[in-house]
Amino acid sequence: MHYIISSLLFILLLNVAAASDFSDIVSTKNKPDPVVQLTPQEQAWLANHNNIRIAFDSSLPPYSFINDSGQLEGIAVEVMNILSKRLGIKFETYPNTSWNKLYEAAVNHKVDVVATMVNRPDRRQWFIFTQPYLIKSLVIMTKRDNVTIKNQTDLAGKKVTVVKGYQFVDRIIKELPSVTPYFVDSMLDGLKTVSTEKADAAITFMATASYLQTKYLLTDLKIAAFYDLNSANDSINESIAVRNDWPILADILQKALLTLSEEEIQNIHAKWVPGIKPLIDYELIWKIVAAFVTVLALLLLWIASVRRQNKKIKLSKSEVQTTNKILLALKDDLEHLVVKRTAELNSSEYKFRSLVENLRDKYFFYQRDCEGIFTYISPSITNILGYTAADFMAHYHDYLTDNPINLKIDEHFKSCTQCQHNPPYQLEVYSAQKDIYWLEVTDTPIYDEYSKCIGVDGIVHDITLRKQTDDRLLWLSHYDELTGLANRRLFADQLQHVINMARRTHESAALFYLDLDRFKFVNDTMGHAVGDEVLKETAIRISSTLRDSDIAVRLGGDEFAVLLPATDAAGASPVAEKILKKLREPYIFDELEFTLGGSVGIAVYPQDTSSSETLIHFADTAMYHAKQGKLGVSFYSESMEQNKTIA
Repeated sequence: MHYIISSLLFILLLNVAAASDFSDIVSTKNKPDPVVQLTPQEQAWLANHNNIRIAFDSSLPPYSFINDSGQLEGIAVEVMNILSKRLGIKFETYPNTSWNKLYEAAVNHKVDVVATMVNRPDRRQWFIFTQPYLIKSLVIMTKRDNVTIKNQTDLAGKKVTVVKGYQFVDRIIKELPSVTPYFVDSMLDGLKTVSTEKADAAITFMATASYLQTKYLLTDLKIAAFYDLNSANDSINESIAVRNDWPILADILQKALLTLSEEEIQNIHAKWVPGIKPLIDYELIWKIVAAFVTVLALLLLWIASVRRQNKKIKLSKSEVQTTNKILLALKDDLEHLVVKRTAELNSSEYKFRSLVENLRDKYFFYQRDCEGIFTYISPSITNILGYTAADFMAHYHDYLTDNPINLKIDEHFKSCTQCQHNPPYQLEVYSAQKDIYWLEVTDTPIYDEYSKCIGVDGIVHDITLRKQTDDRLLWLSHYDELTGLANRRLFADQLQHVINMARRTHESAALFYLDLDRFKFVNDTMGHAVGDEVLKETAIRISSTLRDSDIAVRLGGDEFAVLLPATDAAGASPVAEKILKKLREPYIFDELEFTLGGSVGIAVYPQDTSSSETLIHFADTAMYHAKQGKLGVSFYSESMEQNKTIA
């Protein structure tokens, strides 16, 4: 009897000790080798595609770049090497690492995979993207002795270095209008500019800055502050891009990415950017909770065992006396142990509850059984959506919007109960006030002592503000805020797309360059408010003359462009006349009435040129010729270049 009780106590002590030193469990046990779980169809597809062509952007240290020996290396290169080994495939590296060249090659299916690409709407017609796997932070770099810049607002009135061509630059200029931008060709040039005091600060990626600072011994620089910390904005985060006719490969690569452990990811990043670590380890938090539950269960089992032993002790007086002595001694030891461990567990529970309480305005938690029925929802749901936990559990499906994204909820739940670890997914729901909210859900299967799945634990994150901000920033990065027309950035992408399609279909495309007549007079005499109204009305008039496939653009000031796909010179002429007729109609604002008119220059692909940049130049030249000669409309000809030079 004494032996049995001592054994139970020994097992209890082992488990309690294990809970108190949880890091040893994480580091020494239950670490299976990652395996990519592929369907038979995916395995067959890989067997027929052993060599897959991949391209790397060489201008993105330390993610991917050309080293001093002329070899590609970096974080993205190492990640893709790991995926290659786990999938048993061979990546054939595309030789050209210039972004524009490799992007064009990928659009034309000369490249199958691009290792790093930002997921943008205009690229989704050519590519399928994995979830972002390189999460980047923007930081503010200054001289070490600079104590005037400690946060984003301190940049007001300062000269700040930014790299030409990066999407986030326009956002920074928009957010900080008083900043004087100092444009450079590379992030290394930006750091050197600050080091030589040609600029007050530089805004760049944290990992890139750390790598370049170490490599080029820029010891006089420091990270003054974060501009964006671990940005949730996917407009700067990098995904793997796969050609759009191979969706199965995108699914395979996403599954392979999910097998990368946190330790592997940290080791890769530490190699290139020492010292960067994740801020919160949510997996460790859940494991601590699991350890707490395990210890509590073992304690209850031990108490039940003691009670069974007490019944047997009553069979004999002598055995009772002997056993009582043992139990008294054991009780003293156990009470001391329970008090000590209870204090430790209460401390852990308090820390965990404090963490949950601090997140109540952004997160709520739930449990569902294998039938999909809610068994628990945390009270913080009221802070977020306005529903009580009981109300939400009873009417959950009634609160879902008709967004197609919600159709996959049951599929996600079913796969989780089948022991599959899914990536986080999103839902769109109505709040109690009938507002639309976006939620990000992370499900984790829960098991009984026989390793049978008995339900799902879920963490729900309110990402409504993030979604709204992302959508607004995405719109502003592609459209003119005053007129709502496409801006120069979107125009450049759309023009290249139209030319690529025209090249494939052997069709023509026409480009108009349009300038308003007498707009400066209106602006100077009637004020900028009237000028803005003129520009908005002009945008409406131009758009009203176009087909759905045509694209209207505001280039800046009173200059506009119109792109007509599948249109030759003969088809472009009546459209131009139609636009000019609209512009000659009177403008009426309050008691003011006046007429303007305009000048249109036209260049045609491929009749005039096959280059997008040259096509813009030719259309501008033709517009200049039409304006000088008061012709209204003018098609480009080579003689215009000479006349423009002489003029």
